[in-house]
Amino acid sequence: MKKRFSRLLATAGLALLLAVTPAASQLGSPDCVYAEVNWPSDCTIRADAGIVMDAATGTVLYGKNIHSVYAPASITKVLTALIVLERCSPDDTVTFSYEAVHNVEDNSSSAGYDTGDRATVETLLYALLLKSANESANALAEYAGGSIPEFVGLMNEKAKELGCEDSHFANPSGLNDPNHYVSAYDMALITRAALENSEFRKIVSTPYYELPPNSRFPDGQGISPGNKMVKSNWKEQFRPDCIGGKTGYTSLALNTLVNGAERDGFRVVTVVLHSDDTQYQDTSAMMDFAFRNFRQVRIADYGGKLAELGKDLSIAGLSVERAALPSLDRESRMVLPKGVLPEEVTTEIRYDLPDDAPADAAAVVNCMLDGKTVGKGYLKLEVPEERTADQAVDRQVASILKSESRSGTDAAEINVLGSGPAEKETGAAAAVSAGAKEVSQAAESLNDGILQDIRDAWDGMPMRFRVIMSVVTLLIAGILGYHAYSQRRKKRERAAAEGRRQRREERLKEDGLSASDIQLMTAKRLKKTEKRILRSDDPDLPEKE
Repeated sequence: MKKRFSRLLATAGLALLLAVTPAASQLGSPDCVYAEVNWPSDCTIRADAGIVMDAATGTVLYGKNIHSVYAPASITKVLTALIVLERCSPDDTVTFSYEAVHNVEDNSSSAGYDTGDRATVETLLYALLLKSANESANALAEYAGGSIPEFVGLMNEKAKELGCEDSHFANPSGLNDPNHYVSAYDMALITRAALENSEFRKIVSTPYYELPPNSRFPDGQGISPGNKMVKSNWKEQFRPDCIGGKTGYTSLALNTLVNGAERDGFRVVTVVLHSDDTQYQDTSAMMDFAFRNFRQVRIADYGGKLAELGKDLSIAGLSVERAALPSLDRESRMVLPKGVLPEEVTTEIRYDLPDDAPADAAAVVNCMLDGKTVGKGYLKLEVPEERTADQAVDRQVASILKSESRSGTDAAEINVLGSGPAEKETGAAAAVSAGAKEVSQAAESLNDGILQDIRDAWDGMPMRFRVIMSVVTLLIAGILGYHAYSQRRKKRERAAAEGRRQRREERLKEDGLSASDIQLMTAKRLKKTEKRILRSDDPDLPEKE
């Protein structure tokens, strides 16, 4: 009962929190004044659009025309691969249809598969992402979605789920189509999600792979990615911190490129669209900019205010620490320009949770820097096992009894050395009695302190908050009171029924009936009652058997 009440109290506190605490709070001391933050901007690219995004938080570190739309070409296959990885097993076998093989542009990228060829999903993902094979994209789409049009529907659904608002997809490979377009921001969201999949990361970071035999390559073939940033033989483009990604090119899209890179746990995503052969220089420029100017930190590890945010939450000034504690997720992160202190970040608590919020999240904490979101964390409700005053007293009682009984017994044995057993017992009893007195005093002191804290908090509350808390308290008291009244009423009814039964048995015994006779009569009465109930439920039931 206490645990349910604690959870109820915490939920009520979270519901009232927007009314009793500021929507945004400064992490630093209120007496500190911080200089205006200048967001780093020493980055330029020559492509028409590009972006570098922090993978952990989704914060845009640099962008150019990030919401303008362009043809994506083969970087479309990142979304195709993500959906296939989520819906299919790597060991599943795919058979190539005529449409899958021939519904491609002439002279477009191919891994040599023909109608009727069979290959595993894993093999075709390597062909898709390293060789950029368009027939593999079609075959995987048919297998994962049932047909290419149905798979295209899945692509647009997934894009919307990831937060994409600018883009639309018309095919799984990136063929030119007026209804097939993306923005740099949306492609960053898609690539960010794909890089969270370990199988995707393994494939795009592979510098060389042997495809099994197929109709056009009976001896098999070796393939390597078009992305030069993961190939060490391309000295100018190769980067050891690059995880991998996907290239694209058509005459309409020009050069497109998406990649992920990571240093010391700080991962970024880059996108380049509509580039005139500057995609690698632009990507490296954005990666260098990110690692040079920013750092990623775990929210709970920096700034005492953030680390203790859950404990600071209160219900009209009364800490919820004694009930269910909201605690900040330890894995939540934020990204900050180097030289900026965590104390310069403000927090904004929201209760309208996003769709991807954890199931046990109670609120989302947005971290803001000069109006720019730099990270977010989730508050989760935890019900500690020992949070009530009674439990605190129990712990103190156990501690005092343990120490006092040990020291008291020793003293008694010394004082009555040579005396009889009865005297030893008297000395030990006196020691335990003294310990119990100290326990009682400690319990009273602890309860007095808690009551004083409540009085101080109540006196310091504005009147409107007192009204809110009074209503909540009366509601909870009414629920608990009605529950107690119902239990007492049921207990009285059971006692009255038992009294009537005993009096009836006494009268029957006075009439000369034995206990077995009384039991037989009771059984017959129950049987007649059951028959009456059955007849009332079923009017077609005969009156007699």
